[in-house]
Order: sequence, then C-alpha cells, then structure tokens
Amino acid sequence: MENKFEHIEDVIAKYLAGEATAEEEALLTEWRNESPENENEFKQFGKLFEAGASLRDVIPVDTDAAWIKLKKSISQKHENGKIIPIQQKSNRLTFIRIAAAVLIFAGLGMLAFFMTLPSEDHLAEIHSTEKVKKEILPDGSTITLNKNTTLAYSVDHFSKKRIVKLKGEAFFDVKHDESNPFVVEAADLKIEDVGTSFNVKAKESSDVIIISVVSGEVKVTTVSDQMLSLNAGEEATYNITTKVIGKKEVIKENISAYSDKVFVFENAELGTVINVLNDVYDVQLGLANMDLKSCRITVTFEDEPIDDIAFVIAETLGLEIKKENEQIVFNGKSCK
Repeated sequence: MENKFEHIEDVIAKYLAGEATAEEEALLTEWRNESPENENEFKQFGKLFEAGASLRDVIPVDTDAAWIKLKKSISQKHENGKIIPIQQKSNRLTFIRIAAAVLIFAGLGMLAFFMTLPSEDHLAEIHSTEKVKKEILPDGSTITLNKNTTLAYSVDHFSKKRIVKLKGEAFFDVKHDESNPFVVEAADLKIEDVGTSFNVKAKESSDVIIISVVSGEVKVTTVSDQMLSLNAGEEATYNITTKVIGKKEVIKENISAYSDKVFVFENAELGTVINVLNDVYDVQLGLANMDLKSCRITVTFEDEPIDDIAFVIAETLGLEIKKENEQIVFNGKSCK
C-alpha cells in the first residue's frame, strides 16, 4: 500500500515557500495532527527553512551542484539507515527548501548543509551618498570616499590579497606592505600601490578614469596589459572606450580637494577653476558670459565657504556675481 506521506518533506517545503495547493495543505494538516513528533518536526523544519533562506539572500548557491553533493553525502552517511526519498522535480525546489527537507528527514547535521554552499567570498561594501566619507580598512589604510561612491573588498581574503573594487571616486592613504601590494580595481584598470597616497576617479557616468598621485608611486595596468608608472604630482587619464592612457603633471594639493577643501590654482583658466569647485560644493558656479572661461587666476583657498570663494574670484577678475537658487553666476564683459 502506498504511503501517502512518503514525500511529505516536499509538501512542507512548498508550504513554507507559499507554493502548496489546497490539497497539499490538507495533507500537511493531516500529517501534523497525526502525532506530536510530526508537529515538532514541522516546527524544526520551519526554523531551519527561515535560517537557510536568510543565508541564501547573501550567498549565491549552485542548486544543481548542491543537490548532487547532498545526495552523495546522504548515501555515504546513511548506508544502513532508513532514508526517506526526496525527488527532484522538473521545476526543482530551491536549494534551501531541498536542503532543509533532507536535514529534517534524513537526519543530517548542519555540517552537511554547509558542505553544499559554494566557497565564495563575503564582500564588505562601503557606501557614500551625499557626503564625503572617511573609513579605515582592516590593514590600517585610510580611504576617503567622495560623494556617491562604493568600495568593496573580500572580508575572507583581504589580509592576504589587498584588493578593492571602486565605483566612484576615492582617495587612498595606503599602509605599505611590500609582500602584500594594495590594488584598486576600477572598470578595466588595476592600480597597484608602491608606498603611496593617491586618488582614483572612476565614475560610472564617465568614460574616463583618472588616477592622481600625491606621494610615492603607483603602477597602472590596463585590460590590454599597457603599463604606466606614476610618481607624486603626476596624473594618468584612461579612456575606457578607446583604451588610450596618458599622463601629465598636476598640482598635488587639488587631488584630494573634495576631502580637505584645499585648492591651489596657478594661472588656471576660470572654466577649470569652476569645474574643480563644482565637484566639491553643493552650490554650483556658472558663467553668464562663456567668453569668461578663458580668464586666468592664481589663488589659494583653504576650507572656505563657497560664497567667500566666489566673492574672491569676482573681486580678483573684476566680475559681478548673482546668486540664483543653488547657483552662483559670474558675469562681465571681460576680465581684469
């Protein structure tokens, strides 16, 4: 005579996943009412299912490999014991449901459950939104994230492989370790520290990645294996589309201006000055007369309010300023 409860573990799993039919729910109710032991097993199953589902949210699972490995583990551990069969359906239950069913009904411990999980890294992610954010990594290196930036690294392997992935812009003050280089991956670039503080700008909205060095040296490697060394005061610009990389000299003080708000401009065009300041301040600067872009100015600012900075620029160049909403506009026929 066929045992109508033979595959009750599948029914429980489907019930917990919200996929059981009315007929299956009735069968489950009958089984639970048959004995206190059945009810207790159902409750244990529910707890394990919840724990497994939470784990599955953060660790991706290869369900096919997990199923094969779990079945093999069952056969090895229970050659002489009674095993309630679990059939793999064509649309296949999720791994968590299957594993939980096997654990309850085949008597496997938590070890068998975790044996089926892939050995993937646990990633730590650091996010900044509308404010600059400073963090210290596990190796003691300090990073400053510009607004709207994400940095990720492996929690499991960072002590042996100091690799971070960057989307956005960040300044790195790296704790040097010759035996364990610090590597930043941004799009298809790798930037390796050689005792350095440097900045990487790799915004998703731009096709250009900019690497600027304040101290020490970095080595930049492209996806096509082009290599470039940068020393203090040098900057590399890489075009993701054309795969072209080049370098030039820059003013070191401006590299991390979004962090310390120190700006040094030497005979710089007003258009360039405005672009640099607009990257840092919420209030944006603009020009009513685009001919003013080529005006040149030499000036230094140290953590000053944007209103004061705009006033100094206007007075230096003989321009007028007008504030409109969140924008300060420079106007004039020409510069001094």
